[in-house]
Amino acid sequence: MLDRRKGPDALVKWVKWSGIISWLLILLILFITSVAKPDFESYMDKSFHIKLQDNWNTDMMHYVLLLLIFLFFFCLISININMMRCRRKSDKFNKTLIFNAAAAFIGILLYLFFFT
Repeated sequence: MLDRRKGPDALVKWVKWSGIISWLLILLILFITSVAKPDFESYMDKSFHIKLQDNWNTDMMHYVLLLLIFLFFFCLISININMMRCRRKSDKFNKTLIFNAAAAFIGILLYLFFFT
């Protein structure tokens, strides 16, 4: 069969860019989580009586939950678009979206287990 496509259309470009956007969201989630976690007390902190954050910042973790939910649904929508556009043998399926959706789902479950 003759391939009449002239190049990637908007939906194929969407799937490509959604993989990149999902990784950027993962990095943002990891950064906010690292800021929200309790500080580790070192010898210098103890000797100079420096007050450290000793519990999780729950306000920031609410933002993490919202980002995880957004990432999960963003990946699901992009996976559906990718499945609609994968019809030929030369078409590729974006595995990054599946990985990031699974990671977001696990993150949501961990949040619900530890913070509720």
